[in-house]
Amino acid sequence: MTIEGLNKLKKDSYLVLLPDADYDIKDSVEFCFDNVIYLDFELSEDDANKIVDFVNNKGSKLIIFDWCEAYRLILPYISKKREIKFVYKNNLAQLTNSGVRGTYTRIMEFYDRNIIKEIACLDKSTSIVLKKAGYRASHLLLDVKIKSRKSKSNNSIGLIGDDYNPNHNTYNQLSALKLVDYDYCKIVPNMPATKHFIDFFEIKAKEVNSTFDALVDNDINLYCNFTFNNMELILKSLDLGIPCLLGNTDIFDDYPKLKQYLVLDSDDDIGEIANKIKNVRENKASILKEYEKYRKEYTKESKKLINEFLK
Repeated sequence: MTIEGLNKLKKDSYLVLLPDADYDIKDSVEFCFDNVIYLDFELSEDDANKIVDFVNNKGSKLIIFDWCEAYRLILPYISKKREIKFVYKNNLAQLTNSGVRGTYTRIMEFYDRNIIKEIACLDKSTSIVLKKAGYRASHLLLDVKIKSRKSKSNNSIGLIGDDYNPNHNTYNQLSALKLVDYDYCKIVPNMPATKHFIDFFEIKAKEVNSTFDALVDNDINLYCNFTFNNMELILKSLDLGIPCLLGNTDIFDDYPKLKQYLVLDSDDDIGEIANKIKNVRENKASILKEYEKYRKEYTKESKKLINEFLK
């Protein structure tokens, strides 16, 4: 949706602002919310005023994701009669990253000024910590439309993390491929070091242009992060019938079979990654059957949490 689309919205509609830094969750935000304005440009003062005018005079509430400097042209001017809610994408472990820490600090500034009324966290543990610290915090699950596309059967392996993010464990995952049978791995290489690593260790790799290209038509996908998982990628992979191996995470804690096969005990154990790949292949049908149960409950819980958030 563009700024011009504000004129077409009904009275008491909520408005969502999504900066370009969060386009990795764009599909799930678009699926779960209406009236999403994408801030992939430098917002002019005139456009900021149009957003403020809509929220104050016609809208019900403003929902913002993470941080964008344009918010400083908007948030202080929203009427106290209107609610501003904030969705925090990152988890507490990510605060070691200066950029994430900067986002957190700026948002807390507006919370302390009583401009932001509620903080919804995509990471459950972060919401628990903030609640216990006295913040008005909640947990939010973003869902994504189930793709009807049928995945082709290949003996390829997809790496769907970002090689420039040290939390995404790229080099341990690539190393594990030397211990398993595969035709090639699909990867979006951004770092020259990654290309050098692939060439030096003679890893059979196929460069692709997007994360989705790396994700589809594989035997298994690797997303063995140390921290900070994007649920959108995990859901997309498994919805296509492609098991997705994860780092040590609580995502499947209530589903023992998924936890057993899809979650690592030690994220940086190359041998364990290789063994898990073999076990996933041997038990794929059982894994996907269990995922069907998980998926139904996930969708149900996502709708419930989003409805509560929008009240």
